[in-house]
Amino acid sequence: MPKFERNNPYGKLGGRPKGSRNKLDAFAYAVVVAHAQFQNGAPPPEEYASTNLWKALNVTLRESPRDYWRQINAMLPKQVSVEHSNVTELSDEDLDQMIEDWKAEPRATH
Repeated sequence: MPKFERNNPYGKLGGRPKGSRNKLDAFAYAVVVAHAQFQNGAPPPEEYASTNLWKALNVTLRESPRDYWRQINAMLPKQVSVEHSNVTELSDEDLDQMIEDWKAEPRATH
């Protein structure tokens, strides 16, 4: 029903109920994050492991791992801010070792 028609209950409320879509999005995001964590060794949460989305993620990962990880990457925040860091408490040797470890990590190629 368009917003300006007579007796439109959603028009009086200013559109869809607040949070109605956000709850679904939040659930889907939680399932996808839990599935990605499961791939890194975390146990599968009982409330998500039996959902159809979980099963679809399993199929996608099995059939097209590249697309699976691309979609997960697309869901992640584009910018992350760090408010507190203990980097100032690390010694120069520790920082050098962290940089070397980071450089040695395998990287995804495009």
